[in-house]
Amino acid sequence: ISSFEVESAMMKQGALAEVVFHTVPAAQAGVEEDIKATAILRPDAAITELALFEWARDNLPFFAVPRFIEFRDELPKTPTQKVQKNLLREAGVTADTWDREAAGIRIRRERLAGTN
Repeated sequence: ISSFEVESAMMKQGALAEVVFHTVPAAQAGVEEDIKATAILRPDAAITELALFEWARDNLPFFAVPRFIEFRDELPKTPTQKVQKNLLREAGVTADTWDREAAGIRIRRERLAGTN
């Protein structure tokens, strides 16, 4: 997955000031990593993690839909303003992270392909 392309697509949603996609260690056996979207909301925007997930499910390729979503006030950055994804990966799933599977949501490739 090209995180730059997925992040660019996700920014089209409109409520986000910034978003990064990164991996976190998988919670389930047989899967090495899961995708997490960590985002900052625009000051004038309000969206829930569920609503952002639903937008991603409807607008991103199946394989790019994040399992985890977390809103933050800021992202860790270098002095040159590059997001430090390594620190986000190390933080992993936090108490503030929304998990689609814990919410009871399962996505199917067929639905996204339009073959319900």
